[in-house]
Amino acid sequence: MDSPFASRLGTNYCPTDDEVLEIREFIAEPTRQILALDNEIAQLRGTIEKLEKKRKSLNPYVEAHQALISPMRRISQDVLSEIFIACLPTHRNCVMSASEAPLLLGRVCSSWRTLSLATPRLWASLHVVERSLSYDVRTIRLEAIKMWLGRSGQRPLSISLHSGDYMSLSPSSTEQNTGTLPPDGPESFLNELVPFADRWQHVRFLAARSVIQGIVHLTADDTPLLESVSFTALRDHPGSDLQWPEFGMLQSPGISSFSTNATEFRSSTPLRWHLLTELSIGGSAWESPLDAEVILTTLARCPLLQVCKFAVNALLILSSTLLHPTVELPLLHTLQLDFGNLSSSCLLERLSLPDLRKFVIRGHVDSLASFLASCTRLESLDLDAGSPDKSSLLEGLGALSDTVHHLTIRDRIRPRPGPPAGLDDDALAMLSGLTDVPEELSQSRCRCPSLQSLTVIGCTDISDLALQQFIEGRMALGSAGSSLKRVRAQFTRGMKEDVKPLLKRFVDAGLDLNLIYLPPPFSTYGSPWEGLEDAPSPWGPAWTHPIYW
Repeated sequence: MDSPFASRLGTNYCPTDDEVLEIREFIAEPTRQILALDNEIAQLRGTIEKLEKKRKSLNPYVEAHQALISPMRRISQDVLSEIFIACLPTHRNCVMSASEAPLLLGRVCSSWRTLSLATPRLWASLHVVERSLSYDVRTIRLEAIKMWLGRSGQRPLSISLHSGDYMSLSPSSTEQNTGTLPPDGPESFLNELVPFADRWQHVRFLAARSVIQGIVHLTADDTPLLESVSFTALRDHPGSDLQWPEFGMLQSPGISSFSTNATEFRSSTPLRWHLLTELSIGGSAWESPLDAEVILTTLARCPLLQVCKFAVNALLILSSTLLHPTVELPLLHTLQLDFGNLSSSCLLERLSLPDLRKFVIRGHVDSLASFLASCTRLESLDLDAGSPDKSSLLEGLGALSDTVHHLTIRDRIRPRPGPPAGLDDDALAMLSGLTDVPEELSQSRCRCPSLQSLTVIGCTDISDLALQQFIEGRMALGSAGSSLKRVRAQFTRGMKEDVKPLLKRFVDAGLDLNLIYLPPPFSTYGSPWEGLEDAPSPWGPAWTHPIYW
């Protein structure tokens, strides 16, 4: 609307008395229009409120009838039970929690509860936890175990027990300190599982040695369905080693997978070694009593082995004279070795693994080139770049097969000053596929042309620019073959150059890029904040505090 005061609007101008009268007369009509509109809006709001009230009264009536014709209600019982089964975890056993299947399914409605209780497959796996529980809680949980497994019908069972050891029992359970397990101790949980031994298919027990020893009476006839066994023995009374020769259940002909900690492993374990396809002897390499001779002898007994994990005491390798011939495992496709901080070459050079697809090696990495060159079908490599000799890592990368799709390199935190890092710009340059890489790194061809995923953890000496050049080089190879799909880098330093905007075009094209920058750890010993609630953590944000003397 045109106004004679348009030039004055929005200013600090103070009108005269005559102008005030003129303005009031000028806005009289618009003011009446506003009042009329307010009345109309109020009427419409009243109408809307009536309609909303009517809708609110009709809605429950309609929803109740719609529920009757819900597609979920019309699903047949057999299909619904399959949906229930698909809700179960696939990477572990079910837990006794109402927050996930199968217990959660029984809390939706009565019909679902009835169906879930009548579906034995839902109750055929169970993870049992016993950790210093009070007597009342322990009693309730024991009853729940019996009820759970009782619903499994005659289905083969997958059971895992995570128990406390004798030393960690609650004070109420060990008041007398008699040196013997109380009647309501950890063994009571295992005792509840023993009656179902004829249906054990996969069992994993983490408990005190004396508790695991409680099933020594079971024979192969008692466990006819057994396929995989895992025993992790916790600290216990001195002299309470597991008596492996007495474990008759390990003679079950169906056992193809066996796992235990290295401190408990004995070659006298009565397994049908020639039938094993999976073997895991884990734990800390520092505590492992296994040397190369024992490992090679064990592997030679397992010609069908496909998956293998060992914690190796490399110190014993160095102190022994290794005369064992080369062991060939034609079916082995996955190997994980932990050598601690000592040499790995003594064992690797006596292994022939023509079908190795996945290789994980922890600890000191030296002289890997020869072994990796023999792995012509390798697809995934995960190694520590902790060798004091940088050339060892570069030689190993240079020997990788063209079949490698996934590469993970983990560097260690190094003191400053110290030996040069194995994982640096040169390592990425070798893998980048760029044509202007120094000749001593390129070796006349692109390494790992099929590489799809690179993960580098603990990057201290890799520059942001080198990572950018690596990604650009690999993405340029996409037209000629397999393209890089995923890059994850975790730096133990702050960001120096933000390369993400320069790589955005690749991210938009589908590259999964995850760059994490962390401050390097520092010693907090003697810190001026020591003893305070806000004292700096070696990995926390407090690294921004000033350097102190």
